[in-house]
Amino acid sequence: MSILSVQGLVKRFGANEVLKGIDLEVGEGEVVALIGASGSGKSTLLRCVNRLEEPTEGTVAFQGRTVGAEGIDEVRRHIGMVFQRFNLFPHLTALGNVTLAPRKALGRPEAEVEREGRVLLAQVQLDAKADAFPIELSGGQQQRVAIARALAMKPAMMLFDEPTSALDPELVGEVLEVMQALAKSGMTMIVATHEMGFARDVASRVVFLEKGRILEDGPPSQVLEDPREARTREFLARVLRR
Repeated sequence: MSILSVQGLVKRFGANEVLKGIDLEVGEGEVVALIGASGSGKSTLLRCVNRLEEPTEGTVAFQGRTVGAEGIDEVRRHIGMVFQRFNLFPHLTALGNVTLAPRKALGRPEAEVEREGRVLLAQVQLDAKADAFPIELSGGQQQRVAIARALAMKPAMMLFDEPTSALDPELVGEVLEVMQALAKSGMTMIVATHEMGFARDVASRVVFLEKGRILEDGPPSQVLEDPREARTREFLARVLRR
């Protein structure tokens, strides 16, 4: 059963057509890795899914409901998003960042939200950093707080926009480890990534975007090890050579 259905999605910024008719179905519990060169449309696709960008043409349906301008806040409560940059509030502690949205957006009791927030921080292996401010945390720790913050809204699906690209190489593994645990728990995830190891080992599907179009869509073993398209082979040869 599809939790997300994207049909005929086009996004233009002036004369620049970034997405050129994307069709994508995501089943509940799937982990879809979006790969492709910078500028291929990965981030724009994610931003159109939760309406941070308004599609020029096409439809996005989530849990059977078309995502439009009306009711978007309700839909976003069920779609968590983690960005390249952590976007934490610098004046709030790790726990404060995690608990803010459930308190403000949902009006839930502070004590209850705080208990759940501490559980989430433990889930991302940061229970000892609950009272630390972002400036006191490494990049990897800040990104894990950002993941816990997204999970605090109890989403049905998580979107990750190159979540490790702003991290020093030695910090990448700790974030990927948390994401892998999420995938094992059954969370539906769409992950724009350059981490081919994650795509190979964790994703149930790999989607290769090229200039705003889906060029390949299949299991990791097919797309990463035996791609049909010459452009996919060229991209992978360059990425894996780094």
